Amino acid sequence: MQKLWGASAGKIKTVVADARTLPDSDPYDRILADVPCSGTGTLARNPEIKWRLKPEDLPDLHDRQLAILSSALKHLAPGGRLIYSTCSLEKEENEDVIAQILSEDNSVTLLNCADELNHLKGDGQLVYPDPESLTRGHYLRTIPGLHPCDGFFAAILEKRL
Repeated sequence: MQKLWGASAGKIKTVVADARTLPDSDPYDRILADVPCSGTGTLARNPEIKWRLKPEDLPDLHDRQLAILSSALKHLAPGGRLIYSTCSLEKEENEDVIAQILSEDNSVTLLNCADELNHLKGDGQLVYPDPESLTRGHYLRTIPGLHPCDGFFAAILEKRL
């Protein structure tokens, strides 16, 4: 069971549900789908991951992530944005999940994270000195050793009007 938070008329609403099959609700303007993942971006802090992670885990995680993302997108309002994020460095959990969603759901478009970071930098909300290094293609991707944090991936999807 996952606890989900949403805003409705300025109030926060808590829903306890399996994120793969969310109950009906009013659509949300903003959704953060921080999905369960292998955690390979946190290996420096969690070295035990390399001992428990098996190759067959990645397809299972991919399927779970895809189901959660698909379910969340059904609750995204037109013009709304969803951030899909993991602390994984694996393509199967990141780019491949987004590519599959985009091929199956033509109601959403992929936004360029670099554009969003530059907007935040211009507004003074982002103080990191090199926002261009945080992106690869349309995605945000941090790399341990290159950036002062764990490895993360993020994509921004927007529901067409």
